[in-house]
Amino acid sequence: MKHLVLFLALIAVPATAETPGIRFDEMPVGCRIYGQYSTGEKVVDVYVGKSGSRHVVKTYKAPAGKKLIRTTTYSPNGLMLRKDWADGNWESFKPASCINVPGRCNYTYRNSDGADSSYQGKNTLKGTKIVNRGGFLGEPPFPTITSTMGRFNLQVAYSDGASSFKVTKYENCDDVPAS
Repeated sequence: MKHLVLFLALIAVPATAETPGIRFDEMPVGCRIYGQYSTGEKVVDVYVGKSGSRHVVKTYKAPAGKKLIRTTTYSPNGLMLRKDWADGNWESFKPASCINVPGRCNYTYRNSDGADSSYQGKNTLKGTKIVNRGGFLGEPPFPTITSTMGRFNLQVAYSDGASSFKVTKYENCDDVPAS
């Protein structure tokens, strides 16, 4: 697919419909969240703090956490706005990615390859899980994604049938074990 890898460790979901986004107000700067994809790839997301009113997370190749993969920028309320990859490529979501916010989800997706697409979908909250169905207008829908949500309103696991991801460890996050 030419567009994007949608689901990463730090995609947000609300604790309630009134509080969408990652709870950066609860996350200490320097919090490191380790995860592993079904491909075996290991990553670590590090909350580096704010740049102006926006929150910044850097993703590194794990376990050493020294090779930068991407920098992700979030809105003041913790919704994903942009990803800047270490190789110079980028992706943007306007007004913001709502991919794990319960209810209807619409945003414009653009990237450095020239993509300019409208996403439409619906997200259903089922306990601590979000079921996402949707895709880009004029294209086949994405596979249904089931995400398990955890601390800080983070996606701690997901599966789309063909691939999966799970958080394996928190570090410098007040020593809370992975959920």
